[in-house]
Amino acid sequence: MVIERPKPIAEQLVIILREKIRSGEYPAGSRLPSESDLASQFDVSRATIRTALATLEAEHLISRRQGDGTYINKRIMEINTHMGDTWDFKYMIENSGRIARIQPILVELRKANTQEQDALEINRDSLVLSIVRIFLADDQPVIYSENIIPASFCINPGPYNVSQPIRNILMDYCHQEIAYSISDLMATLPPPEVAKALSLDLDKPLLKFFDLFFNNKDQPLVLGNNYYNDKALRLHVVHSWE
Repeated sequence: MVIERPKPIAEQLVIILREKIRSGEYPAGSRLPSESDLASQFDVSRATIRTALATLEAEHLISRRQGDGTYINKRIMEINTHMGDTWDFKYMIENSGRIARIQPILVELRKANTQEQDALEINRDSLVLSIVRIFLADDQPVIYSENIIPASFCINPGPYNVSQPIRNILMDYCHQEIAYSISDLMATLPPPEVAKALSLDLDKPLLKFFDLFFNNKDQPLVLGNNYYNDKALRLHVVHSWE
């Protein structure tokens, strides 16, 4: 049996600060509170604060200016998403200046198909939770998303609130956290149900995201098939070369 240990305080603090940055509580281009103020706010040592800030600086979410303080990286916050993190469609839409809304289409428990069995490394008779949703930007449908989760991870029974990002669904109902993901991007013609949902012609190509999300034990958590209308919502990606 593997004994689960709580996350280090600095790692917990990184998660909290990262979310405050992404939610806009710490606006792009603004200066963060001082190390002393942050230490007092979160009741931790300044050494812990420095460790957490070093992680955020390595992710290019913040930049330190000698003698002036620590600032939220405005350039990074202008980017919809970045490699090294999971695709967060709701965040991408909101960060483009539009109002994001998630519209559930289907939530069902069913048998996994062959592709899902192989990708999620589950047995032939395994059940999966299939979540189909539409992401809207200012009420315009821009992303058709299907996420497949092995039923064995679903600790909490439904009904499921799926009008939230996939990372939240996993934490709320599976007690699992995404450690990393692998994504394949390709141009493809939309299946009929996708074209209908996004109000597109069948001969208009879309970007397809084939995503596989893993936990820190390298177990596949979620298989994602996502169709993205890049004509309606521009995609920006920044790569870190460190």
